[in-house]
Amino acid sequence: MLSILAGEMTVPPAARRARVSEQPIGTWKRQLIENGRAGPIAKNARTPSRDAQLEARSRN
Repeated sequence: MLSILAGEMTVPPAARRARVSEQPIGTWKRQLIENGRAGPIAKNARTPSRDAQLEARSRN
């Protein structure tokens, strides 16, 4: 998949190579690019466990 980011391969041949549809590869690429812009640990990042913690606090 790094070959997609490097511009060496497009999504359609990569999907065929991985034997998956193009959609998950496109989604993966978009998420990787978006998350990469935010940095490895984005401030105020919300994970499912963090959401559960916040919800538990609001109940108390």
